[in-house]
Amino acid sequence: MIPKDQEDTRLTQYLNKLLDEMPLSEPSPMLTERVMRRVQSAEIPDNPKNPQVGRRNQWVNSFVAIAATVLLMQSGIINKIMHINSGIAKITMYIQYLSQSL
Repeated sequence: MIPKDQEDTRLTQYLNKLLDEMPLSEPSPMLTERVMRRVQSAEIPDNPKNPQVGRRNQWVNSFVAIAATVLLMQSGIINKIMHINSGIAKITMYIQYLSQSL
């Protein structure tokens, strides 16, 4: 075993031993009751029943997607993304050529 691995193993064992020996704190006897009262008293918010809100969000999302696509096309990023595969193939061929040369 590598000395670093041995040191890590010893440290882990030491920390586990410390955790095992650590005293456990008991919760207050009323904890469960307080938590249950809060859970039961929490109000669940109603979702809006207005279908116009959903349609408006869809329209806004559609316009944002269209604008992003047009922006990417004008900036030429889509063309670069489409040609990444050919660039990777060229790099792979070059690496193979170098490895064969050596």
